[in-house]
Amino acid sequence: MAGLRFELMWKYGLASVCGTSHAKTGAPLQDASRAEVILDAADASIFVAVASDGAGSAAQAQIGSQLACDLFLADVKSYFACGGSVTQLSPEFIGWWIDRFQQAVRQQIEATPHNLSDYACTFLAAAIGPECAVYFQLGDGAIVEATHEDSASYAIVCWPQQGEYANTTNFLTDADAKEKCVVAQHNYAVDEVALFTDGIQNLVLDYRQKTAHAPFFTPLFSWLRPRPAGFSEELSQALAVYLHSEKFNARTDDDKTLILASRR
Repeated sequence: MAGLRFELMWKYGLASVCGTSHAKTGAPLQDASRAEVILDAADASIFVAVASDGAGSAAQAQIGSQLACDLFLADVKSYFACGGSVTQLSPEFIGWWIDRFQQAVRQQIEATPHNLSDYACTFLAAAIGPECAVYFQLGDGAIVEATHEDSASYAIVCWPQQGEYANTTNFLTDADAKEKCVVAQHNYAVDEVALFTDGIQNLVLDYRQKTAHAPFFTPLFSWLRPRPAGFSEELSQALAVYLHSEKFNARTDDDKTLILASRR
């Protein structure tokens, strides 16, 4: 029953919206996101979220980001169904999964003119159990969390990664993706989490202090906490409208993704 109580406590929503630069050119949305509450073999509830931003220069970026989100969610669900635990989501696991993603792309490009880099995309993921959380990050964007003990503060799990050159980052299709993917395991109860792609990172992160901008997150989570348990269509629609508002579009023309979850 403990797992069911945690499952009922999670409230979450997500949105990925097309940037104005893509809308003007007719380019597709290159961001993707997924989130779900699943049960492990011991009936403990795990909140799983994943977001990906397809590289703007990659010909099949939107397919790469969607594949990354769908494949990760499916594989993590299978992992937990077969007896895996959050604490066992190790660097070895994500190394295996990155190989699996790249192999899935190679299967897609057989008999096509495309190559692996045409599916380049970033990767942000979280798996949060009752008393611990594991995060994965490759590329820009970021994940922030809050705990019951420090409920007014949102801590950055990993700062957005920059590539070898200015205005570049790391991608799942890179040859050294496994080495550059950050894995963070936090052995305490995480109450709230947000994942977001680089389309909004400059608006919600304080680059001088290298902190999350609490005035952005606090009202959003305050609105979410009293919502009914489970996936919130209301929140997701509101996030889509918010991310596509003039407030955001005046400051960024990129695709934008935001996932929010709370169990307070």
